[in-house]
Amino acid sequence: MNTLSNAAQFNGSFSFSSAALPLCFLAVFVLTGCSNEAYAPVTGVVNYNGQPLEDAKLIFEPIGDSTGNANGKPSYGKTDSQGQYTLRCPQEDVEGAAVGEHRVRIVTTKAQQYSQKQKDRARELLEKQEIVNGNQAPDITDKMVNDYLSDAVPNTSKETLPAKYNLRTELTFTVESSQQNTADFDLEGR
Repeated sequence: MNTLSNAAQFNGSFSFSSAALPLCFLAVFVLTGCSNEAYAPVTGVVNYNGQPLEDAKLIFEPIGDSTGNANGKPSYGKTDSQGQYTLRCPQEDVEGAAVGEHRVRIVTTKAQQYSQKQKDRARELLEKQEIVNGNQAPDITDKMVNDYLSDAVPNTSKETLPAKYNLRTELTFTVESSQQNTADFDLEGR
């Protein structure tokens, strides 16, 4: 039997019905199930010197293996007035954090706020740079202005927590699969 007759026979006998459809559903289920198990829900409470820590940002960074390969992307949370938080991974658009061990950073610095005068001046500078580079109709977005200002203007907000909780963190947490994870932190400082 030659290749042409095999193709004709295949085309003649193949039917996308009872046999193929369940296999497609199984493949979709397996693929979807795998991606959901890569992240698990994480909530918790952060206290500082025995009091709920409000408006703190938590960053859960997956710790990779010995070669630096990590299982997922960082997840973020923000505490409310009771010190409670819930993690979310915006890069993967999922609730929770990647399954595995994480380095945890807790920061209290605030995002830099810029005056309208600073924003207008930055927009002018960026437009001039674009024109000098050959773009005669620059479209400077707010994000471009904020990115420029974040590099040009130092953040005056000071961190109130000891460095062992953020810059030189000593905090870790292991996210377990297929369960609700609770990561509470009782921080101490001056």
